[in-house]
Amino acid sequence: MSNTSTVEKPAIAGTSARKAPKRANKRARRTMRLAYRTRRSMAPLYATTALALSGSALSMPVDGWKTAVAATVTSAALTAAWGRWDGRVGKRRLRKRLPARRDFVAGVSAVLTGGSLLTSMAATGGLQLGDSPYPGLLAAWGLGHGIYWWRRGRRTVAPVSDLGEQMKAWQENVASADGSLPGSKLVDVVTTDYGWTGVIVLKKGNWRRAAAAVADIAGDLDLPEEMIQVEKATGKSARRAIIAIFDHNPLAAGTDYPGPHILNVKLGQAAVGIFYDGDPAHYAFWKPSGPVHSVVYGATDGGKSRFLDMLLGTERHNGIVSFVCDPQGGQSLPRWRESVDWYEDTALGGMAMLYEVRKIMYERSARYSMMLFTDHKGRTLRGRDHFVVGDPDPLISVTIDEAHRVLALPGAPALMLEIVLMARKCGIKMRLVFQGPKANMYGSGPESTDIREQLQSGNTVMFRTASSLTDSIGLPGWDVNPSQLPMYWPDKTSTAGLGFIKGPDNRQAQFRAHFDRDPAHWALSGTTPTIEASAAACTGKAYTERLARLAARLRGETVVLPDDAIPVTLQAASGDPVAAATAAIEAEAPAGSDDRVAAFLLQKGRAVGRNVIAQETGLTVSAVKNSLSRLKKTGRAVDVDRGVWAHPDHADTLVDTPGIAEAA
Repeated sequence: MSNTSTVEKPAIAGTSARKAPKRANKRARRTMRLAYRTRRSMAPLYATTALALSGSALSMPVDGWKTAVAATVTSAALTAAWGRWDGRVGKRRLRKRLPARRDFVAGVSAVLTGGSLLTSMAATGGLQLGDSPYPGLLAAWGLGHGIYWWRRGRRTVAPVSDLGEQMKAWQENVASADGSLPGSKLVDVVTTDYGWTGVIVLKKGNWRRAAAAVADIAGDLDLPEEMIQVEKATGKSARRAIIAIFDHNPLAAGTDYPGPHILNVKLGQAAVGIFYDGDPAHYAFWKPSGPVHSVVYGATDGGKSRFLDMLLGTERHNGIVSFVCDPQGGQSLPRWRESVDWYEDTALGGMAMLYEVRKIMYERSARYSMMLFTDHKGRTLRGRDHFVVGDPDPLISVTIDEAHRVLALPGAPALMLEIVLMARKCGIKMRLVFQGPKANMYGSGPESTDIREQLQSGNTVMFRTASSLTDSIGLPGWDVNPSQLPMYWPDKTSTAGLGFIKGPDNRQAQFRAHFDRDPAHWALSGTTPTIEASAAACTGKAYTERLARLAARLRGETVVLPDDAIPVTLQAASGDPVAAATAAIEAEAPAGSDDRVAAFLLQKGRAVGRNVIAQETGLTVSAVKNSLSRLKKTGRAVDVDRGVWAHPDHADTLVDTPGIAEAA
């Protein structure tokens, strides 16, 4: 029988000691993973715990309360920046959207109250269990802010199953054979602060088909029509459209006018409001080719006047000269009576303003046509065919509220069309405001449609209107219905400022303009920009005496326009507005121009062309032409050839080829 021996393996010292830390580390990692997974739902608990520990730790040093104060101030500053700072790098926004006002208020409250608790604990010895009030205060702080946090999470974050239900409802009701968009698909569905949004992929047609079917989609999904928004998916296939479903309209809260800095002076565009998704809505004051004309539509209480308050405040504080006509006696825009370069509160005053604007337009045109400038290649050229803001003249913005009252005057449509067609190159921007876009709002002449087309080719802002028949007229080619916008929100507050804007963004989506709560602040601060001296020199008494008339009106006196403000032929015009306009323009000329032209012809001693007369006398070619026509009737000038004129004493002077060339 063999002997069997057993050899015991010697124990390795420290084995059990090593296994214990491994188990502890494993439990710690599990705890950390659990804390990370529940970081959103348990955030109030974590914040309360961190606050208690920090207060106890800072109570140990003698001056720990100073650190607590510094931490509170820093946190408050960061919270303010988080809630209201909207920076950019070039054209790129650094953040998608600002937080909602209620979230901002909750964040500020948490920081300030938490900082106060932290400072108090650091100064008085920490948490101090027992009779200390701090445990109760910490529990109240965590519970109060936690309730808001948890309710907010349920409101803004829909469960995955809810999104699945939305897509299922789409397939069963909208994309079915008898649905509003057969064969369509709903993709990229995500939750938002206001509901959910997704991308519609159509089987046939383009995105306009989806936009036109908004009411049918609302019926298929059993939702209110005003809670659905469909727009073009910019930069994507024409078969794709973006759909947004609201559980509450994000524009209901509105936004306050932040100030004149909304104007980007490099681009000439201002962020005048926000779209439903929080992106800014832009309005163009000018672009590289010159100013951008504008037209604003809206029914009563649509938000037109407050929108104009915002634009005028922006102009005043950015060096833009503002002319304002408020034919409603100044009731729509009363804050700007003494805060713009020229203000008129009657329709006839608006007509006189148009005549003076026309003079400034031609004065600038004659000057710019001979101006030396350096182009982008460094070459010195003569004659600039575009307007540059501030080089050398300021942009002039002419705002006419209730413009139909001015355009109803005989001759006004023809005069307005002349300005609208030519003023952009001379740095003059027209902004007309109407109740609706019907052609009769633009006057009874044949020019009315042309005026509307020219203005709508720039910015078109359309608030709630009164008739669905005019929706397509104000925004041609757009599948939107401003007339269907509600007058009140569900909480019975006004929807003023809600509408659509055709501008640089070119989005067929609802926007809401900023609300200027205190237009008087911007009207009374800063200085009033005025036109340049050369432009002022060419104007008549209607402009030069404007401040004296304003002072008289403020004293309660009856104000009468100067005799030369509106041509006499217009004041006694017949029923033919075209004939009246022609006669009015032909009769217009700066004071004393007839004598200046007659004296020049006598001194010249030979026949000369109209352009030479204009250059030598400093008058516009149009003014010279009108003066020569009147001088001919009185026998003080003779037309010796086409465009060539002479004094009667020199009518027999032979006209040579250079003289004819001067006529241009």
